[in-house]
Amino acid sequence: MEWLQGLINTLLGSNIAWGTVIVLILARVVPNTKIKEIGYGAGTFVTLGMSSFKWYKKIEEWFIDGLAVFITAFIEGLKSDN
Repeated sequence: MEWLQGLINTLLGSNIAWGTVIVLILARVVPNTKIKEIGYGAGTFVTLGMSSFKWYKKIEEWFIDGLAVFITAFIEGLKSDN
C-alpha cells in the first residue's frame, strides 16, 4: 500500500509542478491588458443577474469591499516571501 501512496504523491507533485510551469508561462506570454479583460469578464459573469434582486444593492458594497480586502491581503502574502 505504501507504493500506492508514493505513486499518488509523485503524480500529484508532478501535476502541481507542471501546473505551476504552465501558469508561469501563460503569465509571461499573455499581456497584462488581456489578463485584466479576463478578470473583468469573470467579475461580470459572477454578478450576472444578481442586480435583479432587491437585496443585492444592500450587500453589493460588502461583497465587493470584502473581495477587494481579501485579494489585497492575498497579494501581500504572495509578496512577503523573501
